[in-house]
Amino acid sequence: MYKLNISKCIVQKRREKGITQEKLAEYLGVTKASVSKWESGQSYPDILMLPELATYFNISVDELLGYSPQLTSEDIKKLYSQLSHDFAVKPFEEVREQCEQIIKKYYSCFPLLLAMIQLLLNHAALTPEAETKKAMLLQSIALSQRVKEESDSIREAKSANSMEAMAQMALGNIPEVIRLLDDQLIPYSGDDVMLIMAHQMLGENEEAYKVNQVMLFQNVIGTLTLLTNYLSLHMTEPERFEQIYNQGKQLIEAFQMQDILTNAVYGIHITAAQGYLLQQQPEKALQALEEYVNIVSKLTYPLKLKGNQYFDQVDQWLEENVTIGSNAPIDDMTVKSNFIMTLELNPAFAPLHEEEKFKQLLKKLKNKLGVKTA
Repeated sequence: MYKLNISKCIVQKRREKGITQEKLAEYLGVTKASVSKWESGQSYPDILMLPELATYFNISVDELLGYSPQLTSEDIKKLYSQLSHDFAVKPFEEVREQCEQIIKKYYSCFPLLLAMIQLLLNHAALTPEAETKKAMLLQSIALSQRVKEESDSIREAKSANSMEAMAQMALGNIPEVIRLLDDQLIPYSGDDVMLIMAHQMLGENEEAYKVNQVMLFQNVIGTLTLLTNYLSLHMTEPERFEQIYNQGKQLIEAFQMQDILTNAVYGIHITAAQGYLLQQQPEKALQALEEYVNIVSKLTYPLKLKGNQYFDQVDQWLEENVTIGSNAPIDDMTVKSNFIMTLELNPAFAPLHEEEKFKQLLKKLKNKLGVKTA
């Protein structure tokens, strides 16, 4: 539980002002013994006296209590990174309890809540306990709804709504997902171009360039993600399937996306391999898996959300606008494990397990990721 730190604060502020316990007691209308007990932690001031005491020291009541309801963006990034690592190396329930205490302590810090929602969503799948996973997803929904109801930030509310939809999807509540996202299919408004033009009209050409690139960056990732989903919808149509896969590969090459940390870059090759197997084309499936292994093997650790040579303006934007900054959503150890399991434990690839090329790809992946092979 959170402990009040008022005693240390009173001592510190009184000394900063250069006053005695007697003088502070006289101002507040209490005895010197009372002030002495406050400073030694034997007792606390009456709750009605807190505003007067805070005013005297020219600080807020929160500061007097040693409590900050908000965290800085840097604090949030560091906390997320630490908890993500803890989930990888410590007992799951121990870290989960730590998350609970942090959420209670900073229940009105909405950027922190968004980070904790993302943390819960990213790590719920790591527990083998179905009830624990469900509880984490339900907590994500409750926190998302709190942010939507209480935050004054439209951006925070939109992020919370998207995360709530992710949690509902994981729970299988598909109609609720549609309800939450039913306003996505709206005609293109041109707001992005209008924003860029506004910066240009103010002579802010560098800002216009940056905004244009950031929006292009997001749209390319979004398009690649949509192509991956589109590919999965056409697995039984070989010609259209081939066309979509080629479009995805061309997009990755055109924008050098193999250097970008995003699931879509790897996912499209995994989806292609599954589709080719469904079409009874194991050689093409192995080629798609080779693309996957080659991209994953070239990643640099520690993983970071970042741009590339083409998208050279997005690094600062990511750091300033993404709740967890440039940190990877999941700890590197867990990411490496997931990369391997995607290939080794995916039941769709069982027909390939005895193929020599599949064995070599798996061995290469494990070696590149620093995982010992049998």
